[in-house]
Amino acid sequence: MRSPETVSSESSELHEVFASVAKYFSLLSEPTRLNILHTICSDERSVSAIVSATGATQSNVSRHLALLYQAGVVSRRKERNAVFYRVNDPVFADVCRTVCRQIAGRIDAGQPLRRELLAFARNR
Repeated sequence: MRSPETVSSESSELHEVFASVAKYFSLLSEPTRLNILHTICSDERSVSAIVSATGATQSNVSRHLALLYQAGVVSRRKERNAVFYRVNDPVFADVCRTVCRQIAGRIDAGQPLRRELLAFARNR
């Protein structure tokens, strides 16, 4: 039988793990970040290309890219005056695709949204 101290220690460790998992999943909680991930999922893109593809403002895209970069989900490289981003964490992209497939499965098959979600989910 485990002692109360062991149970407390394990509970504390689990709490830390769960807090890290929640923080990781919180990256998926913002539509703009999902749009950015969709844009760079298969190809590296410059910030200006991401801005153009998402329709978001430069400052908004930069803010979200910074969060994704700090979390280790994307990587970046500089080339002259341009900064390029790409998905650095394929597991994160797979989680995102899995969720998109799940949501698409709940949407009527004839709707354009379902086709777009499934296309994103297949994007490698």
